[in-house]
Amino acid sequence: MIHPILLYGDPMLTQKSAEIPKNFPKIKLEELINDMFETMHKANGVGLSAIQIGIPYRIFVVEAHLEKENFHFRNVFINPYIKKEWEPLVKYSEGCLSVPYVTTSVSRPQNIELDYYDQNLNHHIETFKDFKARIIQHEMDHMEGEIFIDKIDQLWKKALENSLQMIKNRKITVAYLTK
Repeated sequence: MIHPILLYGDPMLTQKSAEIPKNFPKIKLEELINDMFETMHKANGVGLSAIQIGIPYRIFVVEAHLEKENFHFRNVFINPYIKKEWEPLVKYSEGCLSVPYVTTSVSRPQNIELDYYDQNLNHHIETFKDFKARIIQHEMDHMEGEIFIDKIDQLWKKALENSLQMIKNRKITVAYLTK
């Protein structure tokens, strides 16, 4: 099932997500994961956090394919936490399904160590770098009640003010279901 994606200005996007409880029904978890992938694909995204569809749990899905670079990344991250991050800081352009039509450069650590569970509830501690690390950090921000524009300096935020206000006032149209 495709869910509407919350847009910038929705107060839910500023709240922290709770851990998925150990007794969470497996069938409900599978349904949520499938819905998240379906919603993300319909919106042509590469990552989606549950909070973006109004579900305040620590889970996100990722699927990104860059054929030229032979880059393929698909995963489910349940109750993830960044254990460690290290430099160099890399500046790269980011966008977000919750902030349509806005892209800006964001500095993030190039490397992270992540503690998480996969969709089969197997535990992992894994190191990610480069684009994988960036996607994960972007989605992790959502679970902490932040979005990528919270990471930019005030001058750039001021430059984006009109666009952000249009999104906040729902004066835009996008090709996917929003709320």
